[in-house]
Amino acid sequence: MRIKICGITRTEDARLAMSLGAWALGFIFYDKSPRFVEAKLVRQILDELAAEGLIPQRKVGVFVNASAETIHQTVQVSGIDTVQLHGDETLAFSQSLKGLRLWKAIRLRTAEQLHELPSFEPYVEAFLFDAAVPGQYGGTGHTTDWSLVASFPSSRPVILSGGLHPDNFQAAAATVPAFAFDLSSGVEVKPGIKDADKLRKLFLLRSPSHDSNS
Repeated sequence: MRIKICGITRTEDARLAMSLGAWALGFIFYDKSPRFVEAKLVRQILDELAAEGLIPQRKVGVFVNASAETIHQTVQVSGIDTVQLHGDETLAFSQSLKGLRLWKAIRLRTAEQLHELPSFEPYVEAFLFDAAVPGQYGGTGHTTDWSLVASFPSSRPVILSGGLHPDNFQAAAATVPAFAFDLSSGVEVKPGIKDADKLRKLFLLRSPSHDSNS
């Protein structure tokens, strides 16, 4: 069972997540987020992990309505390998980001939004579903509509986000046959600072028979 720990701002949190078995680490490049981190610091964190033999399968940068130039520059400086578009990015914008591995995030409000997604499928590696909170772009602690996500017949992998924490993780995994699960605020002491006990509890909940690093 693949787990992405997002909103990383410190090497010690990234190290613990990786040592416990995280599949991916996420870094927020949205400067209005309390979890915002500079690209140079992300490079430092990833270099320190690599020196210890801790290399995530996915190193994800989260962007909200950033320009293509900013995204390309950030990828180069930070060393991330995956771009998560978490704002209001259009299909045309996704098409313009050739050569980048893209995840398209959907702040899910209604079933009608699902009808727009097949057009993105040729250009994105995965869809990430998050809760919709007016004026906010993720990290809200609100839960996504699991049944609605489970009903989506995507040809791309589905990643479930939004309000996940150790106490509801198993229920979410039982409801949504997701490719991966994305946690941020649900394993924190405060924004950007992870809770070691919550991380350990989360990874203990994983079923060994479903563990995968592929």
